[in-house]
Amino acid sequence: MAFDSNWYNRDGEVIDVLTANRLLGDPDYKRVALTEITSTTDSSTRLLVSTVWLGMNHNYGDGEPILFETMVFEHGDTSREEWARRHHTDAEALAGHNEIVTVTAATIPNERITHLKSWPGGPR
Repeated sequence: MAFDSNWYNRDGEVIDVLTANRLLGDPDYKRVALTEITSTTDSSTRLLVSTVWLGMNHNYGDGEPILFETMVFEHGDTSREEWARRHHTDAEALAGHNEIVTVTAATIPNERITHLKSWPGGPR
C-alpha cells in the first residue's frame, strides 16, 4: 500500500490515508484533551478548550510536522481564532492545552474548570 507522507499518527509516524480516516473517526484517539471553563457567578460564561490530533501535517513548509491543534470555543459553538494554537507532538499538545486553560480561566471571574471525556452533545 502506498503512503502519502502528509498523514501521521499521534506518535508522528507516517500512515496511509485509510488508517488516518479510521483514526479520525475515533473520538477517543482524536481527542487529546477537552476542558470546560464556566463562571460560578455568570451562567452565560461557558468556554470549551479542545485539543485534537489533526492527522494531516499542517506544516506546509519545511520542518517538523504540525499534527495537533488547540482551540477555544465560546458557548460550545463559535471558535475564537485568536485562541488557537498548533503543536508538533502529543506531549506539546497536552502542555499547550493546559497552558491555554490556565490563561483562559484567569479571564473568567469565579471560574470552574471541568475536564470532559466528550464534547457536550456528542462527538466533534
